[in-house]
Amino acid sequence: MPRQVEVEASRRFRRRWLLASGVALAAAIGLIILGLNVFKERPRVIEHGPRDRPEIALTFDADMTRAMAARLKSEQVRSWYDPAIVRELQETGTPATFFVTGLWAMTYPDVVRLLAGDPLFEVENHSVDHAAFTANCFGLPVVPSDSMKRWEVSRTATLLTSIAGVTPRYFRFPGGCYDRRDLQIVHSLGHEVVGWDVISGDAFERDPAVIVQNVLETVQPGAIIVMHLNGAPHAPATATALQTLIPALRTRGLRFVTVRDLLRGSSSPGR
Repeated sequence: MPRQVEVEASRRFRRRWLLASGVALAAAIGLIILGLNVFKERPRVIEHGPRDRPEIALTFDADMTRAMAARLKSEQVRSWYDPAIVRELQETGTPATFFVTGLWAMTYPDVVRLLAGDPLFEVENHSVDHAAFTANCFGLPVVPSDSMKRWEVSRTATLLTSIAGVTPRYFRFPGGCYDRRDLQIVHSLGHEVVGWDVISGDAFERDPAVIVQNVLETVQPGAIIVMHLNGAPHAPATATALQTLIPALRTRGLRFVTVRDLLRGSSSPGR
């Protein structure tokens, strides 16, 4: 009789041990899966596309701060839009992506509609007034709060939809300045963040040869090239540089695509 009791006790112990082990294993697997999902969903900045396809994306920022808007209103500058850039792209059949601020869109709604209606182009989000999301960002004014940062993203998305019927998928931070919290804010509003890996250096550059050299020295398959749509005085040589740059890049066997096409089917390389 004592032997039977001992055997039964041993069986009960094994059953409890197996049950407890199973529960612990399931919990561990759940934590691993959760961790993987959190890592997968962690927002990041897309800086380039796949390196195994000979495709590159030209991107143009249509900046307008409130100070720029005031200068335009007081006629200190004639325009913050250089149509020669768009004309060069259209005449050469070159796709491009335009990151547009809300103030710029409100100032040039017909141009935004033209860009959005051209199958060569796509229009994306670049905040309302080009204020920086962090301090010490190229002298830009700073967005003061998280709620205002959300407004900067969502308001421009609404403007682009109302003006041109587009739903932006991508957001570019003014000045390329951000922190981890900013990435989470933009991601929560349904946008992916796009930066760049090739700096054209067209801002305030008067020599188109310098812009061409900057790009040709650093471009590679999958590149996202940053330029500006504003024209003089902020980007006085961009249109002229494109006349040399576009054929030079095609001679290298590179094909121009929009950012959306560049990232199609990719894991959105970034950091």
